[in-house]
Amino acid sequence: MDESLEIKEIIAGNKDTYHQIIDRYKDKLFAIAYHMSATEAEAEKLVKQGFIEVYQDLEIYDDSVFFSDWLYERFIPIIGMKNDTTQQAKLPFHNPHYIEMEEALHSLAPEAKFQFLLVKLLGLTPDQLTGLIGTNKEEVEKNYSNSLNQIRHSTLLNDIQHAGGDCYRVDELSHHFDGKLNQDREQKMMDHLEFCPDCREVLLLLKQEESTLEKVLEYPKLNESFNDKVLSRLTPYVPPKPKHRTWKYQLSVVGILGAVFLFSAIILPTLKPLASMVSTYMEHGTIYNVWTEGTYAVTDKEITLEITKVEIDSLYMAIYYEISREGEEPPKTYPFEDVDFYSYNPLKIVDEFGKQYPFEATIPDHLRYARSSDEEEGIEKERPYYLVKMPENLPDEFNLEINFARLQGQYGKWDLEIPIRYDKVEDTAVTVKLDKKKTIADIIVVELMDATYSKNGTRIRYSVNHTEEEEARLMELLKEHDQEYRMQEIIQGRHVGLYVTTEDEHFVLPNYYHFMEPPKPNETIEVHYSHYYMGNEEQQRMGEHHLQGKLENPMEELYIQMMGASVQEPAFFSMEIPLKETEATPLNGKINSYQLLDYSLTPVKDYSGNVSKYTLIINGESQQSGGNGDIGWNITDKSGNYIPTEGWYHHEDMHNEGPKRLLHVEIVPNYEQGEFPENIVINADYIYTYYNDIEDQKFPLFNEGVINDSETD
Repeated sequence: MDESLEIKEIIAGNKDTYHQIIDRYKDKLFAIAYHMSATEAEAEKLVKQGFIEVYQDLEIYDDSVFFSDWLYERFIPIIGMKNDTTQQAKLPFHNPHYIEMEEALHSLAPEAKFQFLLVKLLGLTPDQLTGLIGTNKEEVEKNYSNSLNQIRHSTLLNDIQHAGGDCYRVDELSHHFDGKLNQDREQKMMDHLEFCPDCREVLLLLKQEESTLEKVLEYPKLNESFNDKVLSRLTPYVPPKPKHRTWKYQLSVVGILGAVFLFSAIILPTLKPLASMVSTYMEHGTIYNVWTEGTYAVTDKEITLEITKVEIDSLYMAIYYEISREGEEPPKTYPFEDVDFYSYNPLKIVDEFGKQYPFEATIPDHLRYARSSDEEEGIEKERPYYLVKMPENLPDEFNLEINFARLQGQYGKWDLEIPIRYDKVEDTAVTVKLDKKKTIADIIVVELMDATYSKNGTRIRYSVNHTEEEEARLMELLKEHDQEYRMQEIIQGRHVGLYVTTEDEHFVLPNYYHFMEPPKPNETIEVHYSHYYMGNEEQQRMGEHHLQGKLENPMEELYIQMMGASVQEPAFFSMEIPLKETEATPLNGKINSYQLLDYSLTPVKDYSGNVSKYTLIINGESQQSGGNGDIGWNITDKSGNYIPTEGWYHHEDMHNEGPKRLLHVEIVPNYEQGEFPENIVINADYIYTYYNDIEDQKFPLFNEGVINDSETD
């Protein structure tokens, strides 16, 4: 979003803002160009050319795609593969190992090396590269894996003195290092590494090689004068003037469209979409609005995007679309691959003066699609759509701009501008006051405020607060320890799990929006749900995860169900103990409602008899009924430095009653110092308490007596 603002500033005439964009990307792009070029001067020339061309195209940049993707798409053809690879720029290294690493990189085939650099330096995934360089995903993954293995074999084999026997091969250890082993093989590998210093030594070498490779790849960098060289070649943009459509313009449009209507309706009656557009304009004052369908489509790269319908009320705007490819069968049953998930903002609401109105829109939703057999069983299959939460203070007239840069894995340009007459919308959204409260464990209060029903979904508003008594208790506790500042953290730690269901407890599907922000403390919480539902809890356990049906009358069918709640409270506990073996040693202390019982430290030795870690266990018992807790532990040395741990096995006991493990971890030596501290300090900073059994947890989202007399938004 910051880059979008920078680009708007550049197009408004501030050329110097481009300096920030150059700074952000120049070094990594130059590194790729350098490793693909014969000289440093040639690499700098290519990168300079790329930034000049990107600047010239900024006016057509569409922020429905990430700017980095858009920029890389333009740079890749410029700094791409060279036919002549006989000469290769050499880095000014004196370290023999760095030189060896550089030579291993240059030994790769040009195409494989280019793909390897794009992944390593730009962080592009194989899926992204598929669209950028026209190579299938499997080939990219294969080239990357082969390149990495070739570099490692060129630089590592001479350094590895492998013990043989039951030890793993270098390629197997590489797969572990890269996180490519399945769960079973990973567990076997971890069990072996615990007692095998030789294999651990190979992993250490792999880590060192990775660090060396990063240094070789990212060197050299452009000097500070590069930005000025680029900016000196650029001409500032001239800010565009806002368009104002006068009454003369409107009258001329009506006249032209009237003539087109006569031509299309009398002479060419087969042109139904065109006739529909004109008749719609004559009736409603706009070419496209919420009363007509199938009049807007755009085709690029043999892929057609058609907006088939727009439905609006005061709560939502639903934009239905279809995507088809010329000469091919209809899209697959699950069309989640049709729309690029990286297109995070393909929609805009813009008035005639160019002012944009911010809003939230759903992500491309594929979870709701029914099975292919559902239509035969009478279950309605939902059409793909974007759902927009309507912003406040919209003008009577605005344009809905739709801009896609990638569909079905293909880059292109699919732009539509749809005029909307918002003042002609018939608002059908209805709000029902709920005024229902539920107090949980005398600690938090959940208040269901209202439910607003729209044709395209339901909005529920509720609040979660501490009871007055609990809030006063917490403030007093924090004051005692001079930590009032933590109250904000405590407030943010309270949560209630709410699900919207039917009377038969089928789960209603929520609507997910881009950039959903967590609610601010003490503010009303909004959740949005569709009118489609899936199986209930029992059906979910049996694997029924597909769409089950659509609500016929949401105002009389929806319930909200409380599935549990959690609260956070501060803890003030600290104890220092020597890090040495001890059996169960009694503890006489409490952490809020938890009585401590004992602790133990057990050394774990490797195959050579050296202590590799310590197992720390603290046992205790909750003295509170109705909830299960999780203590937030922190282990440091006497100076407050973090001590690494593994395991956190006590989570297995979290919901048990009676004495249980409150803490069970394995303390390992600091990786940099390679040794254990003499003493450790164990702190408990907070406690999360979970309430899973809530009585009377299902509430109707309607009041039968006032359904016919509800308040309308």
